[in-house]
Amino acid sequence: MEKVIGQIEGQVIFATMENNTIKRLHSSYIEFPENTYDGNMYLTDRPSGGEWTINNVTYKNGMELAEDFKPYFEDEDIKEKILNEDYYTAYGSWCSSCGKFHDTEQYYNLSYVILDDCELYCKECVTAEDLLVEVEDSDEIFTARDITGMEFETNEFEEVDTLFCDSSGFGSERESALTEKQAKRVVDELLEQHGTLYAGLTGIGQFQVYVTLYKRKAVSKTA
Repeated sequence: MEKVIGQIEGQVIFATMENNTIKRLHSSYIEFPENTYDGNMYLTDRPSGGEWTINNVTYKNGMELAEDFKPYFEDEDIKEKILNEDYYTAYGSWCSSCGKFHDTEQYYNLSYVILDDCELYCKECVTAEDLLVEVEDSDEIFTARDITGMEFETNEFEEVDTLFCDSSGFGSERESALTEKQAKRVVDELLEQHGTLYAGLTGIGQFQVYVTLYKRKAVSKTA
């Protein structure tokens, strides 16, 4: 059984209990709603143990707790959320631009992107143009980044085609989603027709993705 011990600054301390005795203590950091991408509160676990002193009481393994034990909280709003389990638990990271916390276990409709320098950014902090991958060889479409739900801020690019592709590696050429070989064949034809292209993921499912290919618009010449 798990029991809430209380809050100390930006952490909540929990105890794994056995017969009213603390077997193990661990802490979770609080990601406050105003600092998260979706306005919800998150707890992020950190490896921890040992002793914790809360409201002048030191809690440690082997300590017995009274039947009517009540956790101590510094903040009544946090107390209400924790005791009502009005929070999410997640592994996450923070936008390198605005600092918002993102749940990196998201699968659908991702709220963030990760750029080549391995930094995470909110989709609100970058543009679709920033994320397009240049494609000069058909293999490069497999490095396309997620731009689902994003809008272009300029009219520099125009769509060439959108490919529905298998992403599991187990697709068949008889299925509607293109296999790797089929997708490369289509892209080779498009490259021959249009020259350098730019790719982005515009739809992500469990086993298939949509890869949209763009080209730069021709610059009109004036006399």
